[in-house]
Amino acid sequence: MCGITACVGHDRTVSTLLSGLDNLEYRGYDSAGIAVPNGTSLEVVKRSGEVADLVESVRRASPHGSIGIGHTRWSTHGAPSDENAHPHTDCTETVAVVHNGIIENYATLRDRLSAAGHELRSETDTEVIPHLVEEHVDAGCSPEVALRRTLSSLEGSYALAMLVSGDDSIYAARRGSPLLLGLGDGRSFVASDAPAFLEFTDRVVFLRDGDVATLSGGDYRVTDSGGEPVDRP
Repeated sequence: MCGITACVGHDRTVSTLLSGLDNLEYRGYDSAGIAVPNGTSLEVVKRSGEVADLVESVRRASPHGSIGIGHTRWSTHGAPSDENAHPHTDCTETVAVVHNGIIENYATLRDRLSAAGHELRSETDTEVIPHLVEEHVDAGCSPEVALRRTLSSLEGSYALAMLVSGDDSIYAARRGSPLLLGLGDGRSFVASDAPAFLEFTDRVVFLRDGDVATLSGGDYRVTDSGGEPVDRP
């Protein structure tokens, strides 16, 4: 099974992400990776193998930031490889996404994106998501609206976390796959399972199908599939 972890609002985000991935190792995986905005672009470090292998790559790359997403992948579409590991990005390397679930219409979406000039570098179904978001952002949509419009074109199941370079929020959504939020002092978390962040907080918010969440620092906001605010205590 795949694992998602994300954190916003803390200078030690990279070590927090790696700790979360380490805590999710029990789910089984064949590759792992993280993405962190550095103020001008995204730093993505990912590779096949164990979290310990990723830690070595992160140590060499030395990414740093106060927001980030991470993932442990169990192969479905595409063999275990560095290219197929999450996070996946768009053409401009400004949108990064980690995803659990199956996008059933990914082949159709992939063909359309390729015909429109997008360069997809992996064999995964997940990679279509950041490229679709890219199109909506280029059309003038905010990251949240771009994500919501992207979700409306997806068939299948998903739990995902997304970040955009130059934006200080993490965006999360779920349909058919579990996803929850963790609320700490001045920082927030997203994960597929609570052990990813329980060493940092025990305040948990369970998302429901159709929810889209926006997290900034210690604050969060959840809307339903229609964009209406909902209370998820």
